[in-house]
Amino acid sequence: MSGVQRLESDWAARAKLPARSVFGNYRSQAQISAISSEAPTVARSDSRAHAQDSEPSLQSAINGAIARSFMYRFLAHAFEDPTEESWNKLSDPGFQQIVESAVGTVAATAPALADTTVAFHHRLKPEQFESFLSSYLAAFGHAARGRCPLNEIEYGDLKADPLFQPHRLADLAAFYRAFGLEVAEDAGERHDHLCLELEFMCVLAAKEAYALEHQSDRADLDCCRDAQKRFLREHLGRWVPAFTRRLERLAGDTALAALAGLTRAFIEAECASAGVSPGGEDLLLRPVDAAAESMCSSCGVSQSPA
Repeated sequence: MSGVQRLESDWAARAKLPARSVFGNYRSQAQISAISSEAPTVARSDSRAHAQDSEPSLQSAINGAIARSFMYRFLAHAFEDPTEESWNKLSDPGFQQIVESAVGTVAATAPALADTTVAFHHRLKPEQFESFLSSYLAAFGHAARGRCPLNEIEYGDLKADPLFQPHRLADLAAFYRAFGLEVAEDAGERHDHLCLELEFMCVLAAKEAYALEHQSDRADLDCCRDAQKRFLREHLGRWVPAFTRRLERLAGDTALAALAGLTRAFIEAECASAGVSPGGEDLLLRPVDAAAESMCSSCGVSQSPA
């Protein structure tokens, strides 16, 4: 069992995030489900067992990629439709320590990330589930287009080409296919949904960790890193700052607003690390266009059951 695989097994038992991915065919051993505060120690011990001359910087890179993968998966889980079970998980002190451990690994150059994590955790109380659910429904509603849409193509240049939306969906589908990923039939969301985009970055970061540990060809590692940079620049980093700022305004002084702040801090930290300029926080919602909506629903790219 490799170091990454051993860590996955230990962390999955501790954090107990849902093992299922929205990418139904993703079964890589590098998939990360959780993280623990003991992870760096375990990783260093394992690396010495098979590589006495392993550089500390290499192990740090592996730990960082794994922590980033966990953060993407954690945020995807946090934005899924709330249930009492998921809320109890998020508000569990032990789980919060695991999140803080991951943040501590990636926040060395992003102090705002640690601050927003603390603010979010202060809002997580077991008895506040109904309040969180109310805020969630008020912001996102039951329809595809609520007050604060969770889909990328709802945010953009108001004067953009009418084919903006289907082109965006096609580009996302191409990203997923390039890494052999297929959206699960029961995922229930379009390719541009926030949770799918976060999970895709979770997969890429996990693949980066796997490539680092196994000393894969440099081209494989560069491919993972370049894909993350492109995806941040062209998709996730482009619209999430505007989405989270809008969500903060709508949600007010709530746990949902704190989650929005944490998400923005993490994505902006990721953009800074990748050398990508994040999108503007004033990006507007595109007006509802019946013709475009019809085209998006009939092009077959989204695979949305809605």
